[in-house]
Parts: sequence; structure tokens; C-alpha cells
Amino acid sequence: MNKLIIPKPTYPWPTIQSPIADSFADEVLSWYDKDYTFTSQEAVKRYKKQNMSQVATYMQPTTINIDHMRPLVRFVMYITIFDDYFELAPLHELRSVRDRIFEVMMGDDPNPNEIGLYRQMAAARKEWLLQGMPQFWIERISTNFYDYITYGVMEETPFKLAKTRIYPSLAHYFVIRKYSIGMMPYGDLIDPGLNFALPVHIYQHPIIQRLMQLLCFLITIQNDLASLPKEMVRQSEMMNIVFVLQNEYKISIEEALAETMRIHDEFVAEMDSLHASLPDFSPYQKETCNYVYHIKLMASGCQNWYDNAGSTRYKTQGFIIPQYGKEEEEL
Repeated sequence: MNKLIIPKPTYPWPTIQSPIADSFADEVLSWYDKDYTFTSQEAVKRYKKQNMSQVATYMQPTTINIDHMRPLVRFVMYITIFDDYFELAPLHELRSVRDRIFEVMMGDDPNPNEIGLYRQMAAARKEWLLQGMPQFWIERISTNFYDYITYGVMEETPFKLAKTRIYPSLAHYFVIRKYSIGMMPYGDLIDPGLNFALPVHIYQHPIIQRLMQLLCFLITIQNDLASLPKEMVRQSEMMNIVFVLQNEYKISIEEALAETMRIHDEFVAEMDSLHASLPDFSPYQKETCNYVYHIKLMASGCQNWYDNAGSTRYKTQGFIIPQYGKEEEEL
């Protein structure tokens, strides 16, 4: 592994630095201690070293209003911890949690005895409503989170719980990862970050949906490359594009990495091309162009976080081993 050179994705558009990147470092520590202790003391200890509060600020660097950014930070924390904690949960448990999450994101307040994950979700929803985000947008992000669990996390579960290593085809991999990377609901955060909800008919336009899909794929590849050292030592991880390419084409890991970057760069070129040739979305042309620009900033900003935030999330002392219903193992 020491000799393996893992490439870093790059982008042809400028990367912007957030002026408030460090603003939530202390606040999120209280969230961990209050609402995320259901994960285990060891997990909380590791989360506090991961700089996850900066992900939202790196990916939405033009949002400088602290009150607008706070629910975005909450979201990146709770979707990340959800994925870590429930990754190996049985399907019947995931269905129950999925349905409860949808209820809370749509407006139901959690009970005092429920896990703190729901409290963070309810807090974010209330902050968005105070900001003036419309109900159709609340329904959008809630539905996309529901789909993230249903068509993403739950579709990965059979591969991760299999007693033998089974890989999806490359085509199947991309269908699942479009959802399981969590970027469809996370991409919805562009709207409150800009304090403008993209109208439903524009959001549903095939070009906007393709751009969101490309964002999912770019973040997926970034994540797979960043987590590759961690996943090479785990026994349950088959949903990494490098492993999928190796299995499908019977190639070396070096060849799989080169093919990964070729695929990545094709997605980047398509995103740039679509941005340059958007159809007429009048009277919201300016807002839609700005929205697409921020889709691109999300992609480059996430890679910027991997490269420069100094997170321990993908290092031995920082990463979380998913063991739903158990204490995380000491490493």
C-alpha cells in the first residue's frame, strides 16, 4: 500500500475558499456529546478528530451567513453518522429507521427517548423553515433522503452482508452509488445555501437531473479514492469503483485507478459542457446558471476538503468500523 500512488481528481473551474470554514468547530463538539452518543464513546472520540464540520463550508464556500450554514453543517454530520452506524444494519431495521427519518424531516418532532440523530434532523428542518425555505423544498430533500436509504444504502446491504465477496457490475454499481453516496439530498442544500429554492419544474428538467447525477458520480469517485486505503483492509467493502473495475475487467489495481480517473474526467467534461449550453429557464435563467455553478463548486469543494482539511476520517486512527448494535472495535 505504501507504494501505491492514488491519484487526486482535479477540476477545470476555480476552487473557492470559505471564509467561515472553522466557524462550527466548537459547536459540533456539543452535538457529538449530546446527540450522537448512541454510536459509542470510541466513535464519538474519533468523530471529533475528523473535521466533518468543514465539509459543508468547503462544498458551499459562497454561503457566509452563519445561520444559513448551520443546518447545512447539521446535515453533513447526520447523513455521515447515519451511513457509518447503519451501514451493516439488517434491511428490516433500515426500513423502520428510513420511515421514521422521513416523518421527522417532513415535520414530526422526535420523542425524548429516540436517538439524537432525529433531534439533529428536526433542528435542521426548523432552521430551514425559519430561513423561509418553502414546503416543496422540504418535501424534495426529505424524499431524496428516503431514496438515498431505499435505493442506495439498502441496495448495498446484500453485497456488504454476503458471506463471500460479491461485486456488482460496473453498470449496477453506478445505479446504486447514484443514491448511496447521499449526494442527491446533499445537493439539495444548494438551495438554502443560496437562500433560493429552485422551482420544481426546473429542478425536474432532465439537464438539471443529469447534472445532479454527475455530481453524485464525481463525489462517489472522490470518496472511493480517498477511502481506498481504509477499504483495502476491510472485509465488508465491495462498493468501491476500484474494486469493481478490477473484478469486471480482471485488471491490476494500478490499471483500475487509471480507468477510474478516465471515467472521472469524462464526467467532468460532460458537466462543463452542460453548464455551457443550458436551455432557456426564463424568468429564472440567472438563478439556474448560478445553481449549476454551485453544483460544480460542490464537486471541487469536496475534493478541496479531502486535500486540505487535515481530516483523520480515512486514516487508521480516525475511521469508524460499522458494527450496528455493537461497540466499535478499538484499532
